[in-house]
Amino acid sequence: MNTKTWLNRFARPWRRDGAWATISALVFAALLLVPPLLTRILVNRVLIGDHVALLWPLIGAAIGFSILRGISGYAQAYLSERMGQGVLRAVRQSLYRHLTGLSFTYYDNVQTGQLISRLTSDVEWVRMYYSNFYTQGANVVFTLAFIILAISVLDWRLGLLLLILMPPLALLIRAFDTRVRPAFRQIRAQFAVMTTQLQETVSGVRVVKAFAQEPREMKTFDETLDVLFDRNMTSTRLWSTYFPLFDLLGGIYGVLVFLYGGYQAIHHTISVGTLVAVAAYALMLVQPLRQLGQVLNLAAQSGAAGQRLFELSQVEADIAPPQDRTPYRPEQVEGTVEFENVHFGYSADGIPALTDITLKVPEGRSLAILGGTGSGKTSLVSLIARLYDVSSGRVLVDGVDVRNWDPVHLRHHIGFVLQESFLFSASVRDNIAFGRPDATLEEVMEAARVAMADEFIRDLPYGYDTVVGERGVGLSGGQRQRIAIARALLVNPPIVILDDATASVDQETEAAIQEAMAHLLAGRTAIVIAHRLSSLKAADEIVVLEHGRIAERGTHNDLVLHSGIYREIFEVQYRDQERIRGGQLA
Repeated sequence: MNTKTWLNRFARPWRRDGAWATISALVFAALLLVPPLLTRILVNRVLIGDHVALLWPLIGAAIGFSILRGISGYAQAYLSERMGQGVLRAVRQSLYRHLTGLSFTYYDNVQTGQLISRLTSDVEWVRMYYSNFYTQGANVVFTLAFIILAISVLDWRLGLLLLILMPPLALLIRAFDTRVRPAFRQIRAQFAVMTTQLQETVSGVRVVKAFAQEPREMKTFDETLDVLFDRNMTSTRLWSTYFPLFDLLGGIYGVLVFLYGGYQAIHHTISVGTLVAVAAYALMLVQPLRQLGQVLNLAAQSGAAGQRLFELSQVEADIAPPQDRTPYRPEQVEGTVEFENVHFGYSADGIPALTDITLKVPEGRSLAILGGTGSGKTSLVSLIARLYDVSSGRVLVDGVDVRNWDPVHLRHHIGFVLQESFLFSASVRDNIAFGRPDATLEEVMEAARVAMADEFIRDLPYGYDTVVGERGVGLSGGQRQRIAIARALLVNPPIVILDDATASVDQETEAAIQEAMAHLLAGRTAIVIAHRLSSLKAADEIVVLEHGRIAERGTHNDLVLHSGIYREIFEVQYRDQERIRGGQLA
């Protein structure tokens, strides 16, 4: 499959509109031939032949043909734009679905601004191609063809003269397309760079201001704009050079018509009316030739944009249901989680993130994971929901390899509460009900009460209908976390994963969140990542990771009794609160 074939898939449902738009363009171009022919009759029969009675019929015919041309022009513009909008919607829909099906591996290595640029600006150029192809491209082709035909019928020698100009025109088109298409590809790529920088600066504006780096960010953005400006000017120089050449070809033919046609008229080889009609057609050549340059310009930009969209569509989803058998979709999920000799590494750097991990968390039991930055904690829990695939070994849920599960079905039975709880720019109710959009307000409120979020939600300006800012701006870290806990509670999952959910809050807020999480974890299989030992002391088993390997494992009491990483952390965090006396906790 190539770019053209891929795009035509989305245009196929609209081919009827395209066909009628083409017919309308054909009618519109044909009607353009009428005025010079009426002028020829006017000159030969009315002005020279003195048939004054023909004047009013000619005027009526001119008005009638103008009305028909207006109707065909409207149909052409409406149908082609509907086709363009239809293709736009279908391409965006297809790419959006494709992107949501890609794994974290892809998003680890792509910039958000690049994707935004492709789904907004690049797709818009594709729409413009389909919308304008029938209003400009078809007009150019049909108008040029009809003008050549009309002139050839009026005088074959003048028609032959026009055909002589076609080879230079074809060479000019080829030269223009060859040079301008790469230039527009560079423009699209640089536009994506600008969009990425803009998106990152806006998203991280608090960091920019906190470190007083506005001048540096502005300087970097200015440099990006300078490159974009230079690339745009390169393309501008190209079409500024070629467009006048298209006009020049039309002008040359006009001069030749007046010279040769005038000579024939003087010697009475052709009538004056025929000369006037041919001259009118010669002047009409300028507009389609000028539009031809615009069409080529549009085709080049749309082609560059379409190529970028096609490349995005060809990114393969590496996390998908098994193709050789029916994906596992049990009605009841118990929640037992196992790791068997798991090895895992991110393909981008090739460094192993996890090595030889073997663990089992029985149904309804809890596992706490402790470790320094980069020890592999988040990588480990990400494998459970198959956000990534293991390099070797197996991850099993209820005894079934997660690679045999339907990924969506599996994730429906796992509740995540992350360190940074992402909230959408929507109402509090919609954020809590994100995993269960069909939940009633009473169910949402009950989940919020259990998560100890109901009280502060009611104090918001519009309660549960209050729209939170982007990423939950306007709420404290503890409030966002409790909404995230309510979101997980509403799904009622058998497996809960807490990824350092209290790391960014104070101890008082932590206590409230832990009380809420106690309700969340009750009776469920729980895997808890934490830096504070207060968040994991009660776990059935604690695992300490170091450089992607299990360094220690056991219960809280077991681990503090033996010299090791866990005990060192314990002594640092509880030096002033607890002491070890004779092997017993004080």
